[in-house]
Amino acid sequence: MSLFRTKEWWRTQCGVNESFDRRSLLVTPLFGTDRKDVVVVGSHSGYLRIYSPSSQWIDETKSPNGYKSSDLIVEAQIGDCIVDMKTGKFVSGSQDTQLAILISKKLVIYSIILNQGSVEHGDHCGLEIAYEHLLQRFPASLTTGPFGGVRGRDFLCVQCLDGTLLFYEQETPTFSLILGNRLLPEPIVYVSRNDIFVTPSSAWILECYRYKSMAEFGSKDRSEEPKNLEPDWSYNVGEAVLDIDAVTLSSFEVGILILGEKNLFCLKDNCVTLKYAKRLEYKALCFQAYVIEPDGKLMVLVIADTNTLMIYEGTTLKWSAQLPLTPVSVTRAHFQHLDGVIVVLSEEGQLEACYLGSEPSLFIAPPLHRRGYDYVAAEDELMELRKSAKRNKASGVQLSDVNMDAELIMSVTVSTDLEPRLRGNQDDSKDDAEGRNSMCRITIELSTYTTLRDVQVCVDVSKPFVVEKDCHVITNLCDRHTLRATIYATTDLPAISSDVRVTASYETADRGSLRVLQKMAQLPLKMMLRACPPENTSTFTATIKCSEPLVAFSQLFPEFTGDLQRQNWNALGLQHVQTGSVVTIVSGATSNRYRVQSNDGLSMALVVQQLLNRLKDKATGNFTTSIAQNHIQLVQSQMEAHYRSRQEADKIASEIGLLSTQLRNIERRMLRAVRERNTRSLTATGLPFLLESTYRAIFALLDDLAIARTERERAGHGLQCVVRLLLLLLRLNINDDKYAMLEAAIGFEPQLRDELDWEEIVDVSLNTFLKATSRKGTSHLDAKSTLSKMTSAKEFAKLKKRLVHAIERLDSYREGDAVENEQSETGPS
Repeated sequence: MSLFRTKEWWRTQCGVNESFDRRSLLVTPLFGTDRKDVVVVGSHSGYLRIYSPSSQWIDETKSPNGYKSSDLIVEAQIGDCIVDMKTGKFVSGSQDTQLAILISKKLVIYSIILNQGSVEHGDHCGLEIAYEHLLQRFPASLTTGPFGGVRGRDFLCVQCLDGTLLFYEQETPTFSLILGNRLLPEPIVYVSRNDIFVTPSSAWILECYRYKSMAEFGSKDRSEEPKNLEPDWSYNVGEAVLDIDAVTLSSFEVGILILGEKNLFCLKDNCVTLKYAKRLEYKALCFQAYVIEPDGKLMVLVIADTNTLMIYEGTTLKWSAQLPLTPVSVTRAHFQHLDGVIVVLSEEGQLEACYLGSEPSLFIAPPLHRRGYDYVAAEDELMELRKSAKRNKASGVQLSDVNMDAELIMSVTVSTDLEPRLRGNQDDSKDDAEGRNSMCRITIELSTYTTLRDVQVCVDVSKPFVVEKDCHVITNLCDRHTLRATIYATTDLPAISSDVRVTASYETADRGSLRVLQKMAQLPLKMMLRACPPENTSTFTATIKCSEPLVAFSQLFPEFTGDLQRQNWNALGLQHVQTGSVVTIVSGATSNRYRVQSNDGLSMALVVQQLLNRLKDKATGNFTTSIAQNHIQLVQSQMEAHYRSRQEADKIASEIGLLSTQLRNIERRMLRAVRERNTRSLTATGLPFLLESTYRAIFALLDDLAIARTERERAGHGLQCVVRLLLLLLRLNINDDKYAMLEAAIGFEPQLRDELDWEEIVDVSLNTFLKATSRKGTSHLDAKSTLSKMTSAKEFAKLKKRLVHAIERLDSYREGDAVENEQSETGPS
């Protein structure tokens, strides 16, 4: 992290939702040296943009005027992924500069047509295709230059993904060549002074080839010469090469710069003499070498993974500055009103031209204690901390929670304003009117006083909600960083919880230890529920008794108590936005109790949870409830639905496995018949018909399997809803230890696993739970239960009985505790 920051001279955003790499940026005097440099940007989406920055310094504001719309002189869609770009004299008989665009299927040469002052805002620039070469292989990079020492012309070399080099003398394809020891395309550079190509091999050896040798070897017949072309010189670099550049140091010397993973090398043009090597203490992203005239000083720009710009003269670090973005490409330009501008491009398309400033930017951590110290309390706390440090020394705990919070401060903000989710389908207007297609935004702010590496922030919500971008990765966090995401619903499942769990994991730079920090937030309730008229009839009911007077609905649910509820003040109707199910809350007129009722038991979990949470905030009394038989029957029915959906999916998967075995046997017999060159036709054997029918059956079963897994997922969500409702009601009656054991046994989310799922794990957990809570004193350590797939209805019936026994045993514990409490209060007679 540098003390200084770069100064913005000119900045713009290249497109939306486009990606770029280090070959997507090109700075060149496209219209001649008298008109200075222009910036050419090509995206992976196929858009070509040419900028001519006209920013200049304004004395009144003491700042440059920045980007103007007239700076973009060309914006064209090539129609394919732009792999690389170069400029040169590529047209025969012309000394004008052309633009070579390498796309995925061909190499296109464009002539630039400039009409000065033809429009109101300035010059008009157009593109015209001069010629193009179709490529038989997918390209990786483009290299240009006066190959063979020609004058006034530039030739082209395309490197393909398989390592093949395709050479073109302007409009004419000449030869192709495959270099040895190549697994992936490597960086390659052409040195015109020596007419050589320099490129590393997959063995991390820098190799040098003369163009004359390459042309002679490429023109030979491959059947006569099966060997690979040997390099003229080689140098063992010993590490992976990220990029190569060549600069002219003087009239008799050329320097070859190699950016490795750990070192920066400078070699002479014979590739055997090392001028110097600089060890890098960071991970380099990209670099650019240039020479300052007339001193002839070799300068190198290196971008570190901490968004820091390093400027080296030889092995000496001359300057460093912090960049506002993470570049994938860096270069140096001479614009109309400023020379030596540093141009950087990020992967998301942020293009910035900046210069070096001398104004430092310091981040001073705020003091942890703003008030005076209480020395007596501080001494007591110090003694406690020393005791805690001694206790935790053996377990390896080296950092307290206070210091962890100071290392990374995370704040989560969920917007209460709902926004319509934009979708391409125009038929969703009805859903928008009903609120089913709304979304909310979440903002996560991270701040730290040190450098944290590999910061991963994950956002987790319950179904049916999903996060548009649920995982964010920050390679290096040095100061402050803001993350944004949107949350919306995707299916018509009932909402089960409004919790938003944000988990941040990071690695400290000094010790390399892994830390985890977690924050909780709540989704706005209007995203899941809306007010509606209460219903009088219901199938499922839950009653919550209070020891103190009831709290009015206007205090519990102020966002829903409007004009609709004034007609019936003791009843509140809440309708699920996604499913349309109505849940009614009725407050007792003569007794201190709330009754939650609905015709859909799955929809009651969210309302009961919100009611209990808000009662705990507004009231101070005790709450009790009773577990009715319909609650247990609801859980058992959802267990049966989930178990049936699992069996159906397993049955279809088994049939697909049998048909796959049959398909392999048919293919094996057909292959044997072809190899034996049987005189009978394959049609007569019936194997093709059997093969086609087997394929059709497999495809049909695959569709059925997708439907069965969707149904299994819905059944698993319904099971989670009713289990959550059961746990919420039991939580009011039992102590914390018993509740924690039962929640660990049954309160987890079902997973789409083939062998073990909710039923198998709950069966073993309840068996252990019953032995642990047995009045006979049987220790849970004696439980010898093994996890095995549940296949019979008898085993499933035992599971349902174990669940009923667990609930009855908890009620018996509650009754025993109540009797003991009554005896302790009244005393002996």
